[in-house]
Order: sequence, then C-alpha cells, then structure tokens
Amino acid sequence: MIALSFASQCNRFAGQVGWVVGRGPTRFRYEALGQAEGPIFFINDAVGQEIWTTERQSTFFFAHDAVMECWLFSRRLKSIPVLIADQPLTGPDENRKKGLISGIDDSRLAALPRAIFYRKNGPFEKASLLSRGREELRNSGQLLTRSGTIHPLLHFAWYVGCSKLNLVGCDGFPDTGYDGRLDNRSQSRQQSAMTIRCDQEEMLRQLALPAEYLGTIPHRIEMMLELKVSRESHGGFLEWARALIALYRKHGCGELTARDFITPSGGYWIKGVWPGMEACVECLISPEFKHMTRDALAPFVSDPRESLQVAYRAVRI
Repeated sequence: MIALSFASQCNRFAGQVGWVVGRGPTRFRYEALGQAEGPIFFINDAVGQEIWTTERQSTFFFAHDAVMECWLFSRRLKSIPVLIADQPLTGPDENRKKGLISGIDDSRLAALPRAIFYRKNGPFEKASLLSRGREELRNSGQLLTRSGTIHPLLHFAWYVGCSKLNLVGCDGFPDTGYDGRLDNRSQSRQQSAMTIRCDQEEMLRQLALPAEYLGTIPHRIEMMLELKVSRESHGGFLEWARALIALYRKHGCGELTARDFITPSGGYWIKGVWPGMEACVECLISPEFKHMTRDALAPFVSDPRESLQVAYRAVRI
C-alpha cells in the first residue's frame, strides 16, 4: 500500500467546488456525478455511486466503522480511502464498537493500493482545530471528529482548498433511513441524523465554507419535546415553556401543539412543525435554544439530559 501524504493534500483543490455524497434520501440523479467538476467525497455506502465517475475525476472515500470493511477492502474500490489512524473504537462511551482499522499498522491495509491517513489527536486541542490554518493542520495531520463521518470529511474538504460544497443526500432527515437506490452493503442503520446535521451546520459556519443542498426532497420537520418536572416547580416552569414556544415561532415554526401531560411527576409536552429542515436547524443551533434546554432548566430539573426527551420526524410532502 502507498500511504499518500496528508501534507500533500493541503490546498490541492484550491478554489474548486467539492461534492459530498451521503446516504440520505434525495432526488439527485447520481449519473450526473460523471460531469461534476472538482473533488468528490463519498460517505460510507454511498461510495457505491462512484460507478458514475470517470478516471479523470478525483474521488475519496470516508468511513469510520468496521461494517464498512465490505467497501474498504473491495477490489473494485476506485476512490482513495481517507482513514482515521487513531480511532480503533468508535461510537459513544456507552456503546463502543470496533473501528474500521486498528491503526496505520493494521495488517489488512497491505491489500489497499493507496490511502490517506489523518488523526483526531495531536498537538492541537480538539476545541481549537476549526480555528487552525491549513499550514498548521498540514503539520499536525489532524481533522475534527464529531458525531458523524461527514464531519472530518467537511474539515478535509476545507483543508484541500474547496471554496464551496455541493451536498447530496446530506440533509440529515431523521427517521427516514437511506436512499433506496443505494447498495446498503454494510447493513447499517441511520443514527443521530439531526445531531449530525446540526453539527455539520455549525462546522460549515465556523469554517466559512458555503454549501448548497442538492436534490432535497420536499418535506416538513416535526419535533416532539417532552420534559418531566416536579409539581412543586410547575408554576415557574410554565414561564419557561412559554419562552420556548416564542423561540419556536421566532425561527419559523408554523404549527404548535402544547399541553401538560398528566403523570405523577407532572411535565410538559410540545410539538413543533417546521416547513423545512433549514428553519428547524436554525432554531436548534441557536444560542437561545441551547440556553433554554440547558442552563434555563436548572431551577426545574436536576439533570436536563435525563429529564428532557426530544424526538424528530421528517415527513415527505
């Protein structure tokens, strides 16, 4: 295997438009990838759509989890794998799973013709990575990891110099599964879609990297928020609920249902409906929403993470 230098990729595609192809439902015609100018980055099973690309195009494959071995070690893989070298385990602490590779010295890598390696740990703290310049990252070999495979991909796309990204199948629709045209060879399932979308929006803004979502399916987003509080604090809590409803409306929520639910512990239930993902995400990543669902809850609950339950659903229209 030839380990392509991470440093050599710095600004390699300066000023070009990059393409990111994920697994979400989309109306985009994958055949059009063959006419795309600029680098193309595939996420997990979406790499099966590299069949539409040509030899003249630069394509890359991002994956983290062991179930993606079926693609990484496929003899037909054309795209260059971009692999994390210091993540032998993936997932949250309570649900750790085997990573795609154990490290650069993983013996299976000998079967690959070439690959690029990066790491999440290094001389720079994770919190500072998005503020680092390309030259600094070239020397450290680090990319930022968050809740999904797309996040180091976005950082890499910025690092190689992309001036804009076209995002396909990256809308982050919750509870919709994957695009039916894709070969879900890994047999994996959609997880944490809304969290991943919110993280990617925050990253794109911090990197000042413009992005356009292509092929987005007409939809609306439903968000159900349930919070249990004690009867003793119920009166003051209603003020919190009214403030949250006002925040929803400020961010374009077009339909609201709110009610107390009758349980021994008491509580509140709010359903909001947004006309599209963009408006809902704007609300979720706003400083006001983060304050409302963290610090502002302190007088009513001992641990907001335990008391607050949020569920999302994307509905096609």
